[in-house]
Amino acid sequence: MTETSFTDRRTEDQLTEDQLTEDQRNQLRALDGLRDEDIELSDIREQGHRTNWVRGLMYRPVTRAVSIRLPEPDIAMAQELAARKGLPYQTYIKQLLHDALVRERSG
Repeated sequence: MTETSFTDRRTEDQLTEDQLTEDQRNQLRALDGLRDEDIELSDIREQGHRTNWVRGLMYRPVTRAVSIRLPEPDIAMAQELAARKGLPYQTYIKQLLHDALVRERSG
């Protein structure tokens, strides 16, 4: 049985039926046929009555390195603003870009 490692990250669009191996298709069919009551849960620790659960903190989208030329004053301003927020400036720029793209798409 082939196991998928945690480093095998694919987006939903990249994971299509034609990209699956026959073994993976068989595994999915077997999982699809399981009833809830047939799933062994005894090795899962009881969580009690915890509150304030947060979903999806481990998700990281597929990323790729790019180079972009930015004006020096913009970089200096981003570094200053990021420092005020306690963030690395490149992370701050990524957040700004993402927010702007989301706004542009919805507008």
